[in-house]
Amino acid sequence: MKIIKVNPELAPQEQLACGLNNSIFLAGPCPREDYSNDWRNEAFDILERLGFDGNVITPTNDRFQELRDKYGKESLRVQTEWETIAMHKASAIVFWVDRHIDRGFPAFTTNIEFGDWYNKPGVFCGFPDDAEKNDYLKVRLEQEKIPYWTDLEEMLTAVVSRLNRATTKFFISDTHFSQQRTLELSRRPFVDTNFMDLTMISNWNKSVTMNDDVYHAGDFGDISTMRDIVSCLNFKTLYFVLGNYDREIMSEVEKELSYMGRDIVLSSAEQFKQNGRTYYVVHEPDEGTMTPEYPDNIVLYGHIHGRAFAKKNGFDLAADYHNFTPISMEQVEWFANAIQYWDHNVFCEKASVYGL
Repeated sequence: MKIIKVNPELAPQEQLACGLNNSIFLAGPCPREDYSNDWRNEAFDILERLGFDGNVITPTNDRFQELRDKYGKESLRVQTEWETIAMHKASAIVFWVDRHIDRGFPAFTTNIEFGDWYNKPGVFCGFPDDAEKNDYLKVRLEQEKIPYWTDLEEMLTAVVSRLNRATTKFFISDTHFSQQRTLELSRRPFVDTNFMDLTMISNWNKSVTMNDDVYHAGDFGDISTMRDIVSCLNFKTLYFVLGNYDREIMSEVEKELSYMGRDIVLSSAEQFKQNGRTYYVVHEPDEGTMTPEYPDNIVLYGHIHGRAFAKKNGFDLAADYHNFTPISMEQVEWFANAIQYWDHNVFCEKASVYGL
């Protein structure tokens, strides 16, 4: 287990550029003076006993007050940027809201972070029974049927269990990491490519574990950031199907991925069998030499960014259509079974008007 702390000597982007896969971010109130009184010390001991062998990220910065006195709001900006990047790249976020006003743990910042994250995948929430002013948090969690814990060890056990779960498959396409052109032309809902990248990394890592296989159906992203981004992503094996943009720079893609030391398979197409069906993973849906017949065969494709999601024998994996998140094998099978119930209105070439 490796503990990652804020390094005030390095810029956040530099410190957190890569290597944060299989990581747990410990969110919640930080001590302001007595840093030995940090609940994270107990969390470190618990995770050590549980045999967690990944990264544990702590936002506690025992130089924060010193730096804030010296640099003012700039130190807060740096700390906030560091936490934002780390929380997005983490595989799980643990909120332990041990709020005690008289002990110097008001958790004001935690309230904002909790509101940003509490109802998203890969986020775990809890607070001890004697913590103060958490009634509203509890009501919101209960309203949305989100589980919460009152025992830190039980919650961390659930986190480690999730990260160590059995292998499954995940699927995505057309992430276009770091590409301004795609951000603009596809009208993606991000302020810039940095937040686009962080959101997709977060959605990936909080869905996929280091035990899972991922099929990416092409157009991964800009070559300049490819190595850093892949190094942050969770996967056991990445099946990297080349898209039209990837093929244009194929030698550079091969070179960048060869440095990774991870199990990455480059190909023009992939296929596998699951529960009696054959699945084909390609980039363009209309550039092949054969048309597999449904229901025994399903074609999973990308390229069209969800603009025509369904075919009679397959569907689109594009990040744009799936909330910029890899979809699981269970979701793929659900769509594969659902196709039989979609009528001709789904697949017709043109829309027409009836009743005028």
